[in-house]
Amino acid sequence: MQRDRGERPDGEATERKARRQAIRRADREAMRIAARQWGVLSRAQARKAGLTPHQIAYRLQSGQWRQPVRGVYDVAGAPDRGEQQVMIACLAGPAGTTASHLTAAALFGFGKVPSVPQVTISPTASGRFQGARAFRGRFAPGETCLRRQIPCTSPTRTVVDCAAAGLLDGETLWDLVDSALCKKLTQPSRLVRASGRAWEAARGPRRRCLENLERALDVWRSGAPAGSPPEARLQRKLIQWGFPRAERQVEVFDEEGRFVARADLGLRELKVLFEYNSDEHHGPRFWLADDAREDRLAELGWTVVVVDRFDLRPSSTRLKEELEKLSLPRFVGIIPHKRTGERPQTSSAA
Repeated sequence: MQRDRGERPDGEATERKARRQAIRRADREAMRIAARQWGVLSRAQARKAGLTPHQIAYRLQSGQWRQPVRGVYDVAGAPDRGEQQVMIACLAGPAGTTASHLTAAALFGFGKVPSVPQVTISPTASGRFQGARAFRGRFAPGETCLRRQIPCTSPTRTVVDCAAAGLLDGETLWDLVDSALCKKLTQPSRLVRASGRAWEAARGPRRRCLENLERALDVWRSGAPAGSPPEARLQRKLIQWGFPRAERQVEVFDEEGRFVARADLGLRELKVLFEYNSDEHHGPRFWLADDAREDRLAELGWTVVVVDRFDLRPSSTRLKEELEKLSLPRFVGIIPHKRTGERPQTSSAA
């Protein structure tokens, strides 16, 4: 029986149908991978999903996909967010590339996003790839995790890396440390141990950079931890000026043992309470029901010092001058830091 000209053998039609189904399955798998990775996938992932080089090229030519860096594609229409740029950097690098330093800090919410993603790669891997600033290092167990579906360093490792690389100085590093600890993303004791190990293993400029982290952790080494970054900043300033370390949750009672007031921060031995005025953070906060209670505190010999966020800036001297007017005793001899051997800068006793 003669076959019509337009008719194809059943085997050929079945084969074409199977190819179309395979392409659809590969497309679905590629989209499933990209959906988990902020709309991004690597060439190796696309090939593993079942797409051929020709099919990948067609998707680029037709505008379905874009190629921000070599070997990495983003799906057209995916939101252009910071996480997508970080994922591109991780996929562009060698196997095991991990978001780190300031990029990891931004993923955890206690730092600003750098303009160029920062990642860590293996010491033996090639650092020649686009879209990132690469650091080299090895990871011990527990030093990496997933954050927003992106491989990144743990909060503890992130803080140590930022300090060791000298990316942050002074109070900027303090803010990073305080934010990480106040958000309870890591524990003070864990960060203190990690900082100590890194300092002992470091040499030269890296050790000098880690000394800044050691000093930033001084207010977290003992006693009740600060409840917010402003509390930690105030504690550091008091120590820097030669006053005792502030105590948290200071309660005041009268001669008959009746509760009068409570402050988040105070110097019990000097009978000073700090009232922090800010809506930005839950910082040092003083509980007063009325003016009569404040008068009662004065009768009991307590002084209330009002603090705001401007007093915690490096250039501000108002708080220090107000404390000096109170003629509060201060420490003359300060014990050097147990690792760095440096003495904090303090004023002479009032």
